[in-house]
Amino acid sequence: MLKRIGATAAMTAVTVSATFALTTGTAHAESVDAQRDDSFAVSTTENGGYAAFVDYGPGAPGHGDNDDYVEIGDEGWDGYGVRAWAWVNGDYKGRKYFGGGMGESTTWDPFGNVKPGQKVKLRVCLVDGPDAEGVYCASKTRTVTDG
Repeated sequence: MLKRIGATAAMTAVTVSATFALTTGTAHAESVDAQRDDSFAVSTTENGGYAAFVDYGPGAPGHGDNDDYVEIGDEGWDGYGVRAWAWVNGDYKGRKYFGGGMGESTTWDPFGNVKPGQKVKLRVCLVDGPDAEGVYCASKTRTVTDG
């Protein structure tokens, strides 16, 4: 049940960010498909963590609007932190640990700008500390249409 709540919360956050960008006119129009929201989320297989690719939104605090980043969030009272990994077209972009606690999230931008047709892959696991092996891992890949 908590896994479903985590996935729903992550997708709600992604949808709210994209809707805000479109309704406030902050969305860029680099291509015909620029209004396509390629955002997606992946949640751990047990309650607790998620990683969400955000196609367009506020990005890191103080840096203005940003294109293509990851939000990593913790939604479990389980004592675990969350680690996310990212790839573009199979090229490893790095990993980030987040141990901020239940209901908290952080922004991570390993990509720069993702171009149309590229495949973004996220993997997320619960971890018992920054150097621990991951458990309850899941991954998802999506082809970006608007970059």
